[in-house]
This record gives sequence, structure tokens and C-alpha cells, in this order.
Amino acid sequence: MEKWTININVFENKESNDKLKLVINDIVEEFTKLIPAGPPLGYKPIEIVNDEISGPTFFWPLGRDFYKIALNVTDLNYNQIAFQFSQELCRIYCDPRMRSWFIQLLSHVFALYALDFLGQKWEDNPPNKELEEYWYNFDSYKSNLLGAAFSKVDIVKYQVANEWVQYQVNKLRKNDKINRGKLLIIAYELLPLFKDYPESWQMMPYVGKCSVPPPPENPEEIVSDRSTVPNFDKLHKEIPENLEGFINKFYEKTGARELI
Repeated sequence: MEKWTININVFENKESNDKLKLVINDIVEEFTKLIPAGPPLGYKPIEIVNDEISGPTFFWPLGRDFYKIALNVTDLNYNQIAFQFSQELCRIYCDPRMRSWFIQLLSHVFALYALDFLGQKWEDNPPNKELEEYWYNFDSYKSNLLGAAFSKVDIVKYQVANEWVQYQVNKLRKNDKINRGKLLIIAYELLPLFKDYPESWQMMPYVGKCSVPPPPENPEEIVSDRSTVPNFDKLHKEIPENLEGFINKFYEKTGARELI
């Protein structure tokens, strides 16, 4: 945690904000371990606030000296907060100046991963006595999210078509309109691959710069929220050699190999 400074002003009272740090710190610590190289724009203080209208989101314009994240919560629900915060933290590690369906997909993968991680961590080592039995809520929240997403999907087509993920990814590439339910299901399908290859998360800092258009080379140059598309060919060339096994499986699963 020494690399990050977290300032939390989500709730009006300090006690709730202090409790919120329990889940935020665990997520940040895990992501720091998974991606030791750090985010492309460097470590800066993270300010977390609440916005029941626009959140969860990044606040713009992007600050030069800090990252500002807005959640959308009404109560101290650790599971909901974990899911929302994890997505925005993933954007920091991809490059918060960039927006794309690909970054949104990866943020959903990490958010699901965070729920699994926290459920296991808090079961084995709860933060305090008050939260000894809370761990199962992370899995329950994940199940409810996926249940709602699957309720709107043709289950027969999903079960019988091995190319379902590739088909949906191809639709994302061709259509700016993102179906969040299907995005979550794609993320759910990709999650086991990321767990099989723990080094996979090290891909994140390369995602932003492997976009069309690419971000400014100067990390100090803050641009307005920029919509991009992923350049899978460039990403394959830029990532470290230790990610070769993962990226081949990832491209095969998503159909991205056809775009190289």
C-alpha cells in the first residue's frame, strides 16, 4: 500500500469511510501484486467519492496529480463497492485517458476476479470480528449479477455454441452500443483463463497505448475522455514474452487472433 495513497469521502461520517478502507485496501494491494510494473501514468493519490447520478465513473477532467473515482452507493455494501471500484481501478492500469469496449471488458473481468478474491480472503482471514461471516456475500453478489445477465440471454444458443464468446466480441467490435449483461457474461467466460495465467494481468498497462488512436506519449498530457478501439496486432507485439502463452489462449478464446 506504500505506493498508493487512498483518500475516501464516500459517506458523510468518518466511521463508514474508515470501514470502507477495509475492502478498498485489499483490492489495491492485490492489484499492486498482480501488476508490479504499476499503471502507465504512474502512482498518484486516489480520491474516492460518491455520485448517485453519474457513478460509478472516472471524474473528468482527469487530474494531473491524482485519480478521482466516483462510486454509486447508498449503503456500506462491501460487495457492491468492490465490484464498482475494481472496474475503475482497472481503467487506471490500462490508461484512464482511453475508453474502449476492450477496456470495459477487462474491467469486468477484474471486478469478477475481485469478488472471488475477497470472498476467499475474508473467509480465511476476515478483517475483523464484525465481518467474520461476510465473505459469502461476495459470491452471492456475483451470482446475482450473473443471474440477471443470463436471464436476458438465449441459454440454448449460449450452451450449444462454442463460438458464443467470439460472436459477441465480434459484435462489440462492430457496434459502439455495449450490452452490459453480455459484457459481464463474456468476462465470466474469460475469468478462468486469467486465473490459470496469474501473469495475465500484466497485460493491462499495454492496453491503453495499443489503441487507435493511441494516447499521447507524454504521460503528463491529459486529454479529454478519448474513445478508441483496440489494436490487437500491436498489443501482441508489445507485451512481454512471459505473456505469450496467455495471449495466444486469450486471442483464441475471443477470436482476436483473426484481427492480427
